Amino acid sequence: MANLPSVSWSELTPAGSDARSAGDNRIRELKTQIREVIAVDHEFASSGVSATAGQHKQVTLQESADIGSGATGYPILGAQTVAGAPELMYTTEADVDIQITNTTGLNAPALTGVYPAANVAALATMMNLIYPVGIIVELGVSTNPATLFGVGTWTALEGTVVVGKAAAGTFGTLNATGGAETVDASHTHTLTTGTGSTNQGADDNSGGTDGTFSLSSHTHTATTASGGSATQSTLQPYIVKYVWQRSA
Repeated sequence: MANLPSVSWSELTPAGSDARSAGDNRIRELKTQIREVIAVDHEFASSGVSATAGQHKQVTLQESADIGSGATGYPILGAQTVAGAPELMYTTEADVDIQITNTTGLNAPALTGVYPAANVAALATMMNLIYPVGIIVELGVSTNPATLFGVGTWTALEGTVVVGKAAAGTFGTLNATGGAETVDASHTHTLTTGTGSTNQGADDNSGGTDGTFSLSSHTHTATTASGGSATQSTLQPYIVKYVWQRSA
């Protein structure tokens, strides 16, 4: 970020040999230089008259490889290079560096009294109890739960419905998978054809000899046919979410 004053600064002017008439020019230059430099971080109107004159607009810190060593009565606050990027650093008078920011925001573990390291560890323990390895969560956003919850390694489960484990049968094996979106529902009905005859006695007793006669043989036929379609859906009513399982 460049904030170059419009007038260059020179401590060699005005020179003793300069004409007295040039003095007013040097005074105006000095005023401009001071105002433009101060105005980088402060409110400083060119008129010098403002209800907010002198108030901070921002605090600009120049990045340094090392902001320095603290000493008794002289702690330091600055922008120190950490992992190739400027981070807000506070060095105590005992020369202890406290990194206030990191690439993702506040460096909470280092801020004792705000978010101490013990609390960070306690939070991680609690989250591990809430989301143990093997747990499955359903989310309305695509963000990996490792980012949302701060713990674990998670694997996305895609196109899979979760079923409660049974004591036995198809759903009796933990982590078993199966099923498909469609099934082949085509089928064939077959009826065997045949002929037959019988003797009937005159007294209406089967197998009799008085006045027996023979029935004409007859045939039953059926037309085989296939029914259904190879693309029958097996889907129950559903709602789609991002599903993740913690794997580690």
